Amino acid sequence: MSLKTDYFDGATGLHLKEQEAFDAGVTFIVTTNVAAISTALKASAAAGITKFTTTLTTSYQNTYLRGNNGNNLQLKSYLNGISKGLSDQGIFEFECTPSLNISDTLTTKIDLNFDFQTT
Repeated sequence: MSLKTDYFDGATGLHLKEQEAFDAGVTFIVTTNVAAISTALKASAAAGITKFTTTLTTSYQNTYLRGNNGNNLQLKSYLNGISKGLSDQGIFEFECTPSLNISDTLTTKIDLNFDFQTT
């Protein structure tokens, strides 16, 4: 056991926290917001829009996601989980790029930046 092990391992270790953030990102898509995303996709398709952003509020570890202006491993893991959740629904990484939206100082949001190229 070493101090470095304390940092990476255990209940508060970085590795576990990254996995928890990833899993929360998947849940954010496939459980929490699947209906809202479906509605936004249908509305954009009906209007013939191929490039649009859907903004969703997240309640997952807001302080950690915002830490260092979003330049942290918690956010990277969370966004990767979101990408996994989207890919499980047939939306590829090149079709949707999730990003942190901290334009509001109190509410943490995730932007799903869709770009469906048709040619």
